[in-house]
Amino acid sequence: MLSIKRKSFRAFFSIALIGIASSTYAIDFLDLPAIKTGLASKGLLLDVTARGENTFAAVGEYGVIVISDDGGSSWTQANVPVSVMLTGVDFSTSDFGWAVGHDGLILHSADGGLSWEKQLDGHQLNQQIISVAENSVKQFREDLENLRSQEAITGDTNDAEVLTDDVLAEAIEDAEYQLEEAEFMLEGSMDDVEAGPVRPLLGVWFKNKDEGFVVGSYGMLLHTTDSGGNWQLVSDRMDNPEGFHLNQIIPAPDGNLYISGESGFVYRSADGGLSWDSLEPGYAGSFYGIVVVPGNAGGYELLVYGLQGNLFRSTDKGESWNKVNSGTTVTLMAGTTLEDGAVIIAGQAGTLLYRPAGSNTFKPASNEDKRVISGLSLLANNNILLAGRGGIRMASADGTSLATNPDK
Repeated sequence: MLSIKRKSFRAFFSIALIGIASSTYAIDFLDLPAIKTGLASKGLLLDVTARGENTFAAVGEYGVIVISDDGGSSWTQANVPVSVMLTGVDFSTSDFGWAVGHDGLILHSADGGLSWEKQLDGHQLNQQIISVAENSVKQFREDLENLRSQEAITGDTNDAEVLTDDVLAEAIEDAEYQLEEAEFMLEGSMDDVEAGPVRPLLGVWFKNKDEGFVVGSYGMLLHTTDSGGNWQLVSDRMDNPEGFHLNQIIPAPDGNLYISGESGFVYRSADGGLSWDSLEPGYAGSFYGIVVVPGNAGGYELLVYGLQGNLFRSTDKGESWNKVNSGTTVTLMAGTTLEDGAVIIAGQAGTLLYRPAGSNTFKPASNEDKRVISGLSLLANNNILLAGRGGIRMASADGTSLATNPDK
C-alpha cells in the first residue's frame, strides 16, 4: 500500500511527469530474473554494505546481487527476480536486507541475501499515482465548490470564519489554479502508465528490521514501519517542490537523519524522519553522499561530497559548513570511516582520498586502478571493499590493492 499526504500533491506529480520511463521493450525486466554468471562480482556494482561481522552484500547492473561470508575474499550470486539496475543496499540484521533500483524497485531478503523478492515496483507506483491523482482532483473540486458557494461565510457567523471579499476572491483564484493543475497531473499520470515504470530509487537505510526509508530521483522519499509490507510516499515531509533527486540517507549518533541531494541541498531530520530541514552547504551541484564521523562526547562531523570534487564539512549538525579542499575535480561518489577514525572518500577515475584520524586534510591514496568507485565498506584491519566498474576489489587504507579470490 502506498499513500501520500495532500499537501505534497504538487511536488509529487512533478516527479510523475518528469520521471524517466525505462521499459521501452517488449520484455519487462522487472519480471525477468537476473541471469546467473560466474563473473557476477566482476561486473558493474554500485553499492556494497556489511550484513554482519565479516559478511557483505553488493548490488549492481542487470539485477546482480552478490554476497560474501568470508570478508570479501569470495562472492556468491544471489537469486534475484529482476534484471534492472540496482543502486543501493542495506541490512538491518544479518538476515534482513533491502535493495533498491531503477523502475521504482524495492527488493527484500530474509535469508542473509541468498534470495530476494519484490516489495514494490514502478508498475505498482503508477497505479497508486493515478489513485492519488483522482482523489486530489475530487478534493480540489469540492474545495472550489465550497468557496464559490461562500459556505465559509454564509453559515452561522458565530461558528464560521468570516472572509472578506478580497480574501475570498484570492482563495477562489488559488483553488481554481490548484484544480487545473490537479487535472493536468492526472492526465499526465495516466500517460506515465502507458510509458511504463518510472522513478529510479537510489538509496536505502533501515533503522531496524521494521522501520526504514528509501530515497530516489525526483524527490522520492518512502517510509515503512512493517518491514516493507507497506510503503508510504512521504515526499511532502520536506521542502522540495522542484523534486530534486535524493541520493543517500544516513543516520548520525544522536538519532538525526541526513539526506544528500541534488542542486546543493542536504536535508536533516531530528524527529525520526517525520519532518526535514533544508540545509545548503554552499554549492549548487549534486551531493552524492555523506560521511558521519563520530567525535567526542557524542558529537560528530559531517562530510558531504559530490560533483567536481566538491567537499564540505560541518561540525554543528549542518547549521554551518566550510568548503574542504579535496585536491580533485572528479566526481566523488562514496565515503566511509575506518576503524581508527580515518576517512576514505572515493569516486571517478579510481580516485581515493584519505584523511588520517585527527587531521582535517585529505590527500590522494596511491590507487593504481583507475576504474570508477561507487561504493565502499569497511573491512577488518583498516582495509576496505571497493565497489564499482569491474566489480569488487579489496584495498588497504592507502589504496594499495589486495588480492581477491574468484567467484564461487
